[in-house]
Amino acid sequence: MSVRSTSTEPRLSIGGGETETAASGSAEGAGPIPSTMRAAVLHAPEDLRVEEVPVPRPGPGEVLLRVRACGLCGTDHKIIAGRYPGVWPPEFPFIIGHEWAGEVAALGPGVTTLRVGDRVAAENHSGCGQCGMCRTGYYNLCERADRRDPSYKLYGHTAPGALAEYAVRPAILLMPLPEQVSNVEGALVNPGALALHGLRRTGFHPGCSVAVFGPGVIGLLTVLFARAAGAAQIITVGRGERLSLARELGSTDVVEYDAGDPAQGVRDATGGRGVDYVYECSGNPAAVAQAIGSARRGGKVALLGLTGNKGVELNTDRLTLDQIDVLGVRSSPNMYPDTIALMASGAVRAERLATHRYPLERIGEAVEALRSRSMGAVRVIVEP
Repeated sequence: MSVRSTSTEPRLSIGGGETETAASGSAEGAGPIPSTMRAAVLHAPEDLRVEEVPVPRPGPGEVLLRVRACGLCGTDHKIIAGRYPGVWPPEFPFIIGHEWAGEVAALGPGVTTLRVGDRVAAENHSGCGQCGMCRTGYYNLCERADRRDPSYKLYGHTAPGALAEYAVRPAILLMPLPEQVSNVEGALVNPGALALHGLRRTGFHPGCSVAVFGPGVIGLLTVLFARAAGAAQIITVGRGERLSLARELGSTDVVEYDAGDPAQGVRDATGGRGVDYVYECSGNPAAVAQAIGSARRGGKVALLGLTGNKGVELNTDRLTLDQIDVLGVRSSPNMYPDTIALMASGAVRAERLATHRYPLERIGEAVEALRSRSMGAVRVIVEP
């Protein structure tokens, strides 16, 4: 991957006669806002550059934010590698980044719900607000998402992301962060909300048994939320040091993925019965069938990981005869408030998952740590 820095002009403070506020006088702000900012810009697959670009301007109902922490996830890695050509992103150049927290720098016209200086976490799905899915609260499944309709935006995927010093978002996508939740933990709200959505999709109940395949960030957050919600048994399936971390976070049992049939390992840990709920968070195509094999009769399996459109072989007779539900889980509709509340209460302590932190200028090292999981990287955070 090519990563390099470029610069177009020095940054000047307001008052010098050569810069302007982010909204050309239409936004309410405090303090100097430069006319340009540094951002990690993807120009082509594997061509990510840190360079100077214009600071975006908030329109009606929008907010300009200073980005304080932005996580890098597996999807970012795949976007950088060009795995979704013409879709994520739809065109180049493009700023990625969708797991982040920031501080309100300026308000666009009509914004009354936030104040300059507020810290917030930002959702990345912005539905059209008019289709049947949006009107029933499932804006993550907006019917216009696959039509390249400008009324739907997926920030960091189809619309500019937050691996930059500033970003603009509709105020409706911003959730205030209480003082108990740091900026770094705020960048973990997005994957945490996905984990919580997975639990709710399966109808999770206290006292249940759970298996989590894949101790990456989503899997480990699922362990944290399952523990906070009252799971009696949590079995994590994975490899190496991540399993030790899973135990520290609340997993009662672990299964080494390469030590044999992982589904049998889960069943052995439950006395042969299998678990009530399985959460497949790895995206490994082979793990999908193994996850289903870990469920008890009448159990439920949630798929949170993406296989990259790779084929999956399933024994559908078992799904039918044992009446097992397999559920897709996309994003986190309406999950941010409860996710933030659980973090603020101390019931979920996620910040320790942010194992590696880099300034924006070292984005190349950050991406490499994400790819190689070097030095035990779990979640890589960039702090512009």
